Amino acid sequence: MDVEEVLGSADWPLIRVEVQSTYSEYFSQYSFTKYPAQEYHRFKQTFSAFKPDVELDSALLWKWGHWGKTNYPGKQGALITEISALWGEYLKWVGVLADAHSPKDTFQWWNERLGRLRYITSAFLTHLIHPCDVPIIDQHNFRAMNHLLRVYLPKKKPSDWSDIAHLKRFLTEATTKLQYSESDFDKYLMMYGRALKPHKTRKSSKEHA
Repeated sequence: MDVEEVLGSADWPLIRVEVQSTYSEYFSQYSFTKYPAQEYHRFKQTFSAFKPDVELDSALLWKWGHWGKTNYPGKQGALITEISALWGEYLKWVGVLADAHSPKDTFQWWNERLGRLRYITSAFLTHLIHPCDVPIIDQHNFRAMNHLLRVYLPKKKPSDWSDIAHLKRFLTEATTKLQYSESDFDKYLMMYGRALKPHKTRKSSKEHA
């Protein structure tokens, strides 16, 4: 069964038991120092208002976990420059379409220009522009969702629009049935999914020989 099928027949009583037994432990691990909430809310307000001057560098460094750092990888600095150059082009595209563009259209616009290897960044930009319709997605909350839904042989990482749509549906149903805010539940999923990530065992020097 794929995620769509599993979502339709999810065992919510079982999910509730697992979430309630793990929620406090993993939600408490979320770092508001690393991901400050006030700045994040400001990013959503300015990006969704299609402001010509948005804090692209700060928003992206927030997402990449580099908030307050100046020594982040050069390739990420280059990507900030690339996206900054595209922001004006995106606003022109939005202006031509007026209100006719959907969150999916926005994602596809960025994904086509940034490429599939920058999927998470394209999805994050789409989230900032459409914060009520598109969740933040990454390998961690995606892994936690698949684990809670008992998806058989799940994808290791999200890679297309359907993954975003499935996560949004899961978050909506989870917050309704489990009575958590979507924002808090997403933080829990991020930290729980990180803990679920398989860790490769390092071979000893003898094994390398």
